[in-house]
Amino acid sequence: MQGLAGQTVLVTGATGFVGGALARRLAAAGVQVRALARRPERERFLRGVPGIEIVPGDITDAERMRQVVAGCTVVFHVAAALGGPLAVQQAVNVGGTQQVARAAAAAGVQRLVHVSSIAIYGFPAGGTVTEAFTPLPTRVPYNLSKREAEAALIDAAQDMPWSILRPGMIYGPGSAMWTGTLFRLAQRRPTPFIGAGDGRAPCIHIDDVVEMLGVLATHPAAVGAAFNCVNDPAPAWRDFLGAYARLAGHERWWALPVTPVKLLAPLAEALLWLRGEPQDVPRLVDFVTGQVHYAMDSARDRLGWQPQVSLAEGIQRCVPYLRAKGLLA
Repeated sequence: MQGLAGQTVLVTGATGFVGGALARRLAAAGVQVRALARRPERERFLRGVPGIEIVPGDITDAERMRQVVAGCTVVFHVAAALGGPLAVQQAVNVGGTQQVARAAAAAGVQRLVHVSSIAIYGFPAGGTVTEAFTPLPTRVPYNLSKREAEAALIDAAQDMPWSILRPGMIYGPGSAMWTGTLFRLAQRRPTPFIGAGDGRAPCIHIDDVVEMLGVLATHPAAVGAAFNCVNDPAPAWRDFLGAYARLAGHERWWALPVTPVKLLAPLAEALLWLRGEPQDVPRLVDFVTGQVHYAMDSARDRLGWQPQVSLAEGIQRCVPYLRAKGLLA
């Protein structure tokens, strides 16, 4: 982050989990941060932080994006719709990304860093996934819209330098899903999960994600490329959930039989389809029970970077958050 000290940068999605952590880390490093906030009620935790200017706006508003990007040297595009029907997610994740990229290109920013996801690859059941992996067919709105967002960014960027981050399951203080929800699951005695839990959990701690975003914003070899951001090797699900379970005071595991779960998966998928948000449940079952390796070779070889937060340390860093939420005594 030190290479950005004294510069003015824009962080979209600054009131969310990743955007908020990034904005605070940048400000602590002496960066002047414009924190884009779509919903004022969510900006409280950023108010009064030295170095952070909260600016209202919506990434789908072309004129507003031109206004807030003006004068910024770097744009971190973190904002995204995480759920809802495909049309809703496309409007934000694809349309919003187009407006951010067009505004950044028009303003002549030095770097646009876009937060994507390993979800763009679909749900592989095994093998090695590099950045060149051919995405699997999917009907999942988030996977599709994030995949389309990358293409929209590249098309709109023109000659502007850009980099793409593809993080895995981001856990840590503030993570409602991969810390809050998983801890609640792990609290159960025993902890229920599909099978023995020996499938790989492609997780990454929020502190590592924030640090890699800083590298992508400054490293010359990051321009024009996408990078995975996961623990390599990834822990097994039993190790990941087990670390939360030990915080809750137990190590009991309930291995749900894989075959019956697979037989019920199409029914669950049909129900989700009727709700308008399909999730590829059969492939998801294969994914969480499979041995998928998300390779970090590109980040190590081109950027000289790899995750620094071990699973044990990462889980410990979650403790104050879990206590503040009343989930841990």
